[in-house]
Amino acid sequence: MSKRLIGIEIGKSTLRIAIINQVKGQVSVVSLQEVGYADSGELTAHLKEILAGEFSFGDQLVTSLPARDAYVRRLEFPFQDDKKITSAIPFSLSAQLPVAIENCATAIQKAQPSDKGAVVTAAAVPIETFQSLLSVFEEADVPLHLVDLAPFSYVAGVGEQVGRGLLICVTDQETTISLVQNGCLVDYRILAAIEKPAKMVQIQQLLREIRILKQISEEGDLNLCLMGEGSTPELAEALQSSGLEVEILSLELSGQMVDDSFLPAVALALRARADKHDKSFNFRRGQFALKGEWANLKRKLVLLATLLGMSILILIGSMTFKYVDNAGRAEKLQTEMVNVYRSLFPEATIIVDVPLQLKSAIVSLQEKGSLITAGKSSTLAVLKELSTLPGLVTVEFQELVLSTEELKLTGWTASFEAVNQMAKVLGKSPLFTKIQVTDAKMSLDGSRIDFRLLLSLANPGAEQ
Repeated sequence: MSKRLIGIEIGKSTLRIAIINQVKGQVSVVSLQEVGYADSGELTAHLKEILAGEFSFGDQLVTSLPARDAYVRRLEFPFQDDKKITSAIPFSLSAQLPVAIENCATAIQKAQPSDKGAVVTAAAVPIETFQSLLSVFEEADVPLHLVDLAPFSYVAGVGEQVGRGLLICVTDQETTISLVQNGCLVDYRILAAIEKPAKMVQIQQLLREIRILKQISEEGDLNLCLMGEGSTPELAEALQSSGLEVEILSLELSGQMVDDSFLPAVALALRARADKHDKSFNFRRGQFALKGEWANLKRKLVLLATLLGMSILILIGSMTFKYVDNAGRAEKLQTEMVNVYRSLFPEATIIVDVPLQLKSAIVSLQEKGSLITAGKSSTLAVLKELSTLPGLVTVEFQELVLSTEELKLTGWTASFEAVNQMAKVLGKSPLFTKIQVTDAKMSLDGSRIDFRLLLSLANPGAEQ
């Protein structure tokens, strides 16, 4: 099946249109037309006049934005996953633009693998500039399929003819010098449009940029090809006089030679071939896509939104079910903890935070237990020391009061001598530093001696 490839080059005051027919990969020139215009109204009228008629499925209309209108950036990523790269591009690109990315139309080339991950070439054009171009075609009722960027569009179209070299495109808007390797653009420079005849300062600027790109290539001699309406024999001779081997690009399609001034338009038409998309841009995407393409995209978006909505509903239902289940289990555990707490502390009347109250009760029990078993001067240690007293005739302790600093003993024994002997023995104990007999008196019936001892602990304030 045949289809038309239509390249549209819009200069400052000249419109050039190249219509090429493609059948099974073979291309031939249908028509090359050139017309001047004074304003956007005339431009629209000429587009409508030349391209009027029905467009068949498969026709591709291509134009290009000037290189000076765009910001081109090389973005590097430490991964090669396409989804991650797609989501990261807006953030990475916006950080390198001097304007807000929301005010730009963007396009990217296919990610290329690198040693550290992947590299993506991205371009951004102010929306105002881009919409101004689109409005011309919309008013002319001409379906514009592809909007590329110079000089990427030129190299995508005729890069194979250049092979390895420099492609210099001279138009009435700008001059671009492209470093081409294996038919692909590697680097480029932008200069102002070269006047006719070319001024010496412009020739010197052109030579300087050519030398820079030749140094970048590091491949020795390169082919230098001129194309565009400014690629005159006089310009070629001026460059040749500086020691460069320069030729005007020659392009033949099905036996027909293409005129030099139409080479950019033909390059745009050849850019429309499907196998060239990976090495160039297309700003005619997303919100700026053609209505037919936008309708297909809209259907996909609706389907995606439906699937997303269903996924969200399923997720919310799952989370709700999980929350209800966890809440029920938590309530059951809370009830069990309250029952356990009540069984341990039946005297408790207020239960607010069971774990915290249990922790507080454990600490309290530990403190009480320490009075009996903990430390060198614990109750257990004191009782053990008292059990080592010699076998007196009779001794009975009625009261034992132990604090962190002293021990008070109250009791009775058979004689004053027994009291003194007991005080003497306890005074030798390492648990006590000072023994005082604070009271010792005979009972009314004279059968016993009541006493009271005060013993200072060896470690006052120690843990009990």
